[in-house]
Amino acid sequence: MKPISAVLLALCAVVLLPGCPDTGIICATGTVRCGQGCIDPNADAKNCGTCGSACRSGQVCVGADCVCAAGTFSCGGECVVRENDPKNCGACGNRCAATEVCEASICRQQCAPASPTNCAGACVNTSTNANHCGACGAACENSQSCHASRCTYDLVAACFSSGQVVGLQYGSEFRGPRESLGTAPQSLAAIEGVLLALDGIDQRLYQAQLKSVGGHAFARLGSAVTTANAPNQVITDGQYVFVANAGAGSVQAIRNYGATFPDGGAAADGGLALVTVHELQLGPNTYPQGMARVGTGLWVPLYGGFGATGAAAGQKVVRIDVTNPALMVKSDTVDLSTLNLQPFDGGTPVARPFAILAHRGSVYVALNNLNPDTYVPEGPGLLAKINPTTKAVSVIDLGGDKCLNPGWLASDGVNLLVSCMGGAVYSGPPSYALVSTEKAGVVLLDQNDVRQAAWEPRCPAGADGGAGCTPILPSRMAISGGRAYVGDQNGGRIFVLDIGANTLGERRGYFGDAGAAISACAPDPVTGIANVSDILAVP
Repeated sequence: MKPISAVLLALCAVVLLPGCPDTGIICATGTVRCGQGCIDPNADAKNCGTCGSACRSGQVCVGADCVCAAGTFSCGGECVVRENDPKNCGACGNRCAATEVCEASICRQQCAPASPTNCAGACVNTSTNANHCGACGAACENSQSCHASRCTYDLVAACFSSGQVVGLQYGSEFRGPRESLGTAPQSLAAIEGVLLALDGIDQRLYQAQLKSVGGHAFARLGSAVTTANAPNQVITDGQYVFVANAGAGSVQAIRNYGATFPDGGAAADGGLALVTVHELQLGPNTYPQGMARVGTGLWVPLYGGFGATGAAAGQKVVRIDVTNPALMVKSDTVDLSTLNLQPFDGGTPVARPFAILAHRGSVYVALNNLNPDTYVPEGPGLLAKINPTTKAVSVIDLGGDKCLNPGWLASDGVNLLVSCMGGAVYSGPPSYALVSTEKAGVVLLDQNDVRQAAWEPRCPAGADGGAGCTPILPSRMAISGGRAYVGDQNGGRIFVLDIGANTLGERRGYFGDAGAAISACAPDPVTGIANVSDILAVP
C-alpha cells in the first residue's frame, strides 16, 4: 500500500473535486482495485483482465487473457488433461467405456500403482496432480503446482521496489498474482512450508504461507522478527535461521521453536515461533553481505564501508562457529586484501567481497573488484575460492570481456553460475536512472572452474515500445530443473536460461525461443525501477 500525498488529501478535504481518490483502499503498484480489495488483472484467474471476469475451469490468467493451464489441451472449448480424462483419453473425443478409467492416455480396466487414485475415471497421483491435489477435485489455481499434496508455486520472486512477492510455475513459466508482503522484501528462504521474507526497509523477517488456501498464497502468518539495520540475506539450516545485517555489521541467529514459544505461548495464525537467540557483532564498516554454511562454520564476506578507509574494514571472509548458534563465535579470518586483483591500467581496485556460496566442497566468493571511492569496475570479474579446511585462497578470473562487477552465485551441483552486474552508467540527479550496463550477464563455470559459456542480456531496437528496452541489471538467481531464473534489478523481469552441457541458452528473454522475459515486478510509479531482489526455488 502506498500513502497518498498529504497535499492531495488536504485539498480533497476542503473542496469536493472530481476524481478525488477513495482513501479507503489504495492498491500497490501492479494491482488495481476490485470491490473491497486489490487484484492483479494480468495473472488472477478470478479477475482476469478486469474485476470479476473469471477464467473457466482448467484455465489460468496469463497477460490478462484466459489460457489453458500447463499440461492441458483445448477439446471442444474446454481445457482437459488428455493423459487421464476419461472423456478425452489420449485424444479429444476418445471416451472410455463406463467401466474403464483413463491412465497414461490409455483406457484401462483399473489404475496403475503410479497413479493409484480413481477420480471419476481419471487415474491420478494426488500428491503431485495439480487438478486433484491432496484429494479428488481439489484443483490448484493461478499456475500453481502440486507438491506433497499441497498447492504451491515452484519459485517465488521478491519485488523490493513494490513490496510484493510473486509465484512462478516451472515449465510454463506462468506467474501468479502479485501479492503485497512488507515494504521492501530483500531476500527469501523457506522453512517447514513457510516462506520467510527479509524486509530491507522494515527491518523485519516476515512469515507467509507457501501452501495455497482457496487459491490465495503468501498470506501473512505469525509475528515478525525484528532484525538489525540493512538486513541483506536470510538462510535456513535445520531449526535455525540466520540473517546477515549489512548496516549493523552483524549476523543474527534465530531459532524455530515450531508452534509454541519457550514461554508456552502459541505462534499466531499458523506461523512459526521464531526467536532471536544471538546477534554477533563483526565490527563497524564491515557490511556483511551474505552467508554460506559449511560443516559447523558459517562463512561471511565483509564488503567494507564507503571510501578507502571504510573499505579497509572489509575485504575479508570470516568463519563463525555455529556449533551452538546461541553462542556464535568468530573463529577464523581469511584476508582478501592482498590478492592480485588484476587491475586495469591505472586502476586501484579493492576486492569488495559480495555473494558467497558453498559449491563442490569449496567456498566461492564474488569479488566486485571496484574502485573504493567511485565504485567503478577497475579489474575483471573475479572469484575467490577458499578451501574451508586449509583456508588457502585461489583466484578465478571470469574474464573482463564478459564479466565486470560479479554479484550473485548459484550452483546446480556441477556447474557454477555467476551473475555479473557490469559497469553501470547512471544519469544525473534527481532520478539517477540506469542508462546502460557494460559486460553484464551470466557466466557458467564447469567443475574445473573454467568458463565455458556466457549469456549477455541484449535490448533489441523497438523493444518495450521505444528505441530499446529498459536497461537490464542482473541480480540474484535460482536454479530449478536445469534452468536458471535470473532476476533483473532495474526492469523487474526474470530471464530464464537453459543450462546445457557447458552451454547457456536463452529460453525466456528478448531472444528466447519460449517467449519474452517474465514480467515479474511492476515498476515504481515515481522512480520507474522494478527490482527483482531475490528468487527462491521452493524446496
